[in-house]
Amino acid sequence: MSAPSTVENILSQFRGRSHNALEKHYTATLQSLQSSSSSPEFVENHLRTLLLCINCTKKKRKLPEVLLAQIVKALSEKRRLSWRSRILCSNILQDYGPTQDIQVHSLNPPQDLKQLPHILPVLLNQGQRLGQLDRLAYQMVRWVSTVGFDSEIQSRALASLVVIGTLHGDVMTAEQIYVLCSQVSDWLSQASLEQAANPHSKQKTKKMSALVTEIDGALCQDFFTVLNLSQFYGEDHLLNVHSFSVLRSLLHATLCRDPDSIATSQDRAESPSDSAVSFLLKAQEALIEKACEYCLRVIDQCERTYISKDSWETTGPARSQDLDLVYACLIEAISTLDVLCSIDSGLVPKLFPSIKRVCTRITEEGASQPRVMLSLLQFFINHSNSVVHDPQLSYHQFFGPLLGSYYDNQCVAMDTIIFCRDNLEHLCENSTMERYFPNLLKILAWNPISFLAEFIHILPSMISSSSAVEMLHTILDLPCMTAALVANYRAKRLMNDPVYADTISPAHLKSIEGIRNPDHKPLFTYICRNQSGQGDTISKLNFLHSLLHEMESHPRVMTCAESVPILLKLYFNTILEYGDQALVCQLIPVILERAGLLYQIPAFQKDVRKVLSEELVSIFKQCPSLIIEERLEILDYVSALRHITGNEDFFLHVVWVVGEYTSTSYDKRCSTDTIIKFYEALETLLYEISVLVQSTPNGKDLYSVRLMTVMMTALAKLASRCQDLIPRVLLCLTKIAQQQTKTSSDDKHKKVLLDRANELINLLKLPDIASAILGPPPDINSGRWHTDNITSIPILLQAASKIVPH
Repeated sequence: MSAPSTVENILSQFRGRSHNALEKHYTATLQSLQSSSSSPEFVENHLRTLLLCINCTKKKRKLPEVLLAQIVKALSEKRRLSWRSRILCSNILQDYGPTQDIQVHSLNPPQDLKQLPHILPVLLNQGQRLGQLDRLAYQMVRWVSTVGFDSEIQSRALASLVVIGTLHGDVMTAEQIYVLCSQVSDWLSQASLEQAANPHSKQKTKKMSALVTEIDGALCQDFFTVLNLSQFYGEDHLLNVHSFSVLRSLLHATLCRDPDSIATSQDRAESPSDSAVSFLLKAQEALIEKACEYCLRVIDQCERTYISKDSWETTGPARSQDLDLVYACLIEAISTLDVLCSIDSGLVPKLFPSIKRVCTRITEEGASQPRVMLSLLQFFINHSNSVVHDPQLSYHQFFGPLLGSYYDNQCVAMDTIIFCRDNLEHLCENSTMERYFPNLLKILAWNPISFLAEFIHILPSMISSSSAVEMLHTILDLPCMTAALVANYRAKRLMNDPVYADTISPAHLKSIEGIRNPDHKPLFTYICRNQSGQGDTISKLNFLHSLLHEMESHPRVMTCAESVPILLKLYFNTILEYGDQALVCQLIPVILERAGLLYQIPAFQKDVRKVLSEELVSIFKQCPSLIIEERLEILDYVSALRHITGNEDFFLHVVWVVGEYTSTSYDKRCSTDTIIKFYEALETLLYEISVLVQSTPNGKDLYSVRLMTVMMTALAKLASRCQDLIPRVLLCLTKIAQQQTKTSSDDKHKKVLLDRANELINLLKLPDIASAILGPPPDINSGRWHTDNITSIPILLQAASKIVPH
């Protein structure tokens, strides 16, 4: 049995538990928590089962108040509960809440403040009223501002205050914000430069403490930051690191707010808003300057030259770990400076040279850090206008070669999509989305499940009059792009690790060999191109599909193929809503060509052709005159028997469009000559199909009856608009009916075809009636017609229904 089915069976069992069974378990859990003899494993099992009972159903299951009170008590007091049990208790209360039944009246003794990591999420989940967040915020601000208080509790309180300020901005008063910002400012700037003593040492003799070092091993000559290294860290060092980690969120939650939304703790002679502004200005003075100094120092530290690992002391960190730390801190510092500049635009001229220097260095290094480049781009978008800076080179560097190399990195992909979503308007204005959509679509091709929802949001921004045709080709080639990316990834890995060949299916090796062949390089270069404007498609697309044929069963390719119909519908909805007729006209030849030129996954081909059929009808319904403007392409398409093979459903939609919209009612340019040309093409093809069907062996239907009846109806519609064709179509329909009576097709199919032929023949014998029925005016759907009781048509129909027997 598979893992998902096993999980579903377990959940079904818990969903189906009776009320009595649940009550028994509630009682057993309560007893296990109250008993001092219960083993930790015994308590954990009961709590784990209780959590599953709550989570397995959307229904609200009522827990006894005494059980909830005991869980709260066990969570907050000093007792024998294991850390696993405390985590389970916290999760139970979070999933069960918010509710009035969960009450934590005080965080003072006998509550164990060491359990704050488990208690605070419960209170925050309770919300502003039930969780009494105003009282909680007051208490935590007092903890944070108390000198000598437990540093671990202070760090937890700081993080919780940031959460409260973010989710419930009106809870914290202006005075509390000032106190909090002042304390964070002190923690950022006043950490000791001396390394902490070894907490595990038993020696009580005091030695001269060594100074913390820089990332390159040099002794620190400035204030302590997150990038200073020490063998042991003191409480002031850890609070410094915690302060920097929440600094950006703290700025968003406090100083970026509207002063009118911030209350004061007491009434004064001045208005409350003036008081709030006064305290916020003090908070800015207390924090912004120190935050700028800290972030600029972090940026300077990131530029220090690295020394080899061998030259480190035995306690020094490894270089790869240092690099991860350096770039993470660099991103955070740049993002924090971005927020600071949003608060005070006067900081931009002061900070911009440092940001520009980082960008230059990252670019010269080959831009190996895309996430750093994204943070720089965000800064440029927000503040370039203040210093007249053109970031186009940075856009090209990131969305071009950099993204083309890191599209398969999950973190880079997520950051890129979020960046595009948040800055969509700006990226559309400078044509970045339009220019680099092939690179962006690589993210979807590599992660089709993870980012489909995000691409549904940003895909319309990639479509323009100049990129629409290429975009349509790219969407249709998305599974082929995925196959090429997978093959390219495997080829590179195989080059570095020959043993990797043992894990690859022999069938997939052909694709890898194809991508290594220099003759095929142009094909793979195009399908994996970084930017648009290199041509709409390639002439050897069928050959490329054959090279990657073995990759069609790869799970990533199959999943990507399932997303294409969704993107196609979105694409055509955007085109029909915002595009003009000239743009739509360019798409008709592409649709006709690509319906028969798709990556060789049967289910994918079927779904895409269905969408193309539906959208083709929608296009002609909105722009019926396209039948005249694209008549040569359509005539060429409906004249060839090869376009039907494997593509019959789409072909008959094209035939229906020809029969429906080739009329002067939709376009005055539709001449008799045009109608005759379409008629002759369809008539010739229908005769050819009829002969082939007649000659097929028993039990084999080469072409469906549906196709033939649609073609017969289309011929009748064309003839009804050009009465010179009526004798010709009567002869054609009679011959087709006679030929089909001699075929070995199913009798039901014969009957359908003969009935349709007889209906059309009888109708065409009355040309005026045939013209009204087969070629009604375009406004027939909007008129009242037979539903209008004051017209004569309903009376005639009612009379006819009484005369003619049913």
